Amino acid sequence: MEFKKQIAYIPNNPDLYEHLTGIKYLDFIANIYNVEANQKNELIKKYSELFNIERDLANPIKNYSHGMKQKIALMGALIHSPKLIILDEPFVGLDPKASFDLKEVLKEICSNGGIVFFSSHVLEVVEKFCNKIAIIKNGKIIASGLTDEVKGVGTLEDKFLDLFNE
Repeated sequence: MEFKKQIAYIPNNPDLYEHLTGIKYLDFIANIYNVEANQKNELIKKYSELFNIERDLANPIKNYSHGMKQKIALMGALIHSPKLIILDEPFVGLDPKASFDLKEVLKEICSNGGIVFFSSHVLEVVEKFCNKIAIIKNGKIIASGLTDEVKGVGTLEDKFLDLFNE
């Protein structure tokens, strides 16, 4: 269990306990990871304000929009302060402010020694945000390394299209 406490994973379409309210879901996840009550409350307050969802926490998750469900899933993943966070298309469904705020949170995790691993089809985000990348085609890595080295002189989109047209 100690190893699992170090990791968080959010799939593209996270399965949430939709009969629970947002706050009960976050309490449940925090309890699974034995997050201390004060820390749990502090992080719920921090992330609910950051993602502008504090007034919706008392509502059942089944009534949430896709973006709100994504925010709750993110909060559930962040509530135990993982060292490695794996995300599949984390920005899908998020409004521009929430996307910006999530990037800031992920940068903070990295600056504190954590690792963020995510997949995305939004190459502009990858190019601006990631220091290392891998391009996958037909389930195989066809290019990987430091972002600037992989993309070369053009944009990441140019490199991606070149690789896929080969």
